[in-house]
Amino acid sequence: IQQVLFWGILLIIPSPSGSVADVVLACSLVEEGGGMGGRLAGAGALFTRDEATLVLRDLPVTADESLDTVTPFAPPAPDPENLIFEATVTSLEIPEADSLLHADCNEQEVTCEISRYFPRGPEGTEPSPEDAFFIGSLQLEGGGVSLTLVLRTQPIPAEQEEDGGRPLRQSKLDLPLSPSGTILNEVVFVVFTRLQSLTAPLGGSALIDCGYKEATPSQEVALEWRLQHKGHGRRILQLRAGREGEEPTVHPEREGASVEPGLVLEEGNVSLTLTNVKVADEGTYICTVGSGVYQAQQVIQLHITQTPSVTLTPNQLVFQDDTPQRVICHCDHYYPLDVQVEWFSLSPSASEPVPISNGVYFSSHRQHSDGTYSLSAYISVSPSEDLTGATFSCIVSHHSLSEPITASITVSAPEESQLWSMVGGVLSFVLFLFGLFMLLR
Repeated sequence: IQQVLFWGILLIIPSPSGSVADVVLACSLVEEGGGMGGRLAGAGALFTRDEATLVLRDLPVTADESLDTVTPFAPPAPDPENLIFEATVTSLEIPEADSLLHADCNEQEVTCEISRYFPRGPEGTEPSPEDAFFIGSLQLEGGGVSLTLVLRTQPIPAEQEEDGGRPLRQSKLDLPLSPSGTILNEVVFVVFTRLQSLTAPLGGSALIDCGYKEATPSQEVALEWRLQHKGHGRRILQLRAGREGEEPTVHPEREGASVEPGLVLEEGNVSLTLTNVKVADEGTYICTVGSGVYQAQQVIQLHITQTPSVTLTPNQLVFQDDTPQRVICHCDHYYPLDVQVEWFSLSPSASEPVPISNGVYFSSHRQHSDGTYSLSAYISVSPSEDLTGATFSCIVSHHSLSEPITASITVSAPEESQLWSMVGGVLSFVLFLFGLFMLLR
């Protein structure tokens, strides 16, 4: 790892307990606009975006980073037009900080947005002009960690004010700037997930990761899990937990949904477990955590999969006359909908199978009561002297499969079929006589 992150700069500083790093991220300050640029009649509020920078100070990381080629972050000259949010992390832990450090090596982007935040309750209804709150959203591309940070501005220490005068103020936000031209903040609350998207098999279990960290523990924590899918929403579970010996109250509204109440206060673990997962459980899960005056959420996608069952009919292909025969490939009970079916033929004299592009017919998708789908694809095979020993293969690809499923059938000679029929008849007769003998003993 070098000092440059794809979306920022990394500064790694040794400390007695290991290493810490300053992560500098290119962000957007998102605000509701005004006038023609911000609101159009009947169109609702639009938003403005201004270039901003988020500096996360002293994030603990593992002590395996190279310190030889690190260039310290040097803020530009103080400018009231610059939006640089400098955030210290002193009272809580930023989960998965290492993944931010390794994003560049893994060729991943980190998206960052910052906006105004208004805490709940009396303490946060009328903050002073010098005591502002912001919320930052950090997401690692590719479904890794996602962080929602509540930032609280910090006063400029008197000793840092130039000659005891008033500090420079940021022009857009009208907030005091530090001597280095940054808006000082402290991270006071974090809601996070280590996995933004996951897949679960139909009928199996799913663990949807979500957690929180707070600088100052409050007297009560409230949790709500909701599911949104195709424009419809429903609550899955809610929990309230006190800190003075009060037993947490959990109200699941989906059978088989649960959290570990003991881990909510001990570790900030509010992950949701779902058992006997159904197609109806697929969608966007919203984990909302409230503690004291702060509230934040994470959004996690749950995808459901079911592997198709692939069979062929008939189970034996024999031509007794000149009548063409239909070979059907059945793909049953798969999810999601997208499935690809291909037919190939391999003659006895060929070394490679040949795709069949003409004369392949498909049924419509059929949906079952459990939400899964089925589809049939068939070909019509005409008799030929060269077909004996030829193989026809149906190859099925689906999102749930690591590799396609192949089902094959080989053309048998008529005499082979008759011979096996005679053998089967003799065996059946012998078994009948044996059974009769056992009954008469």
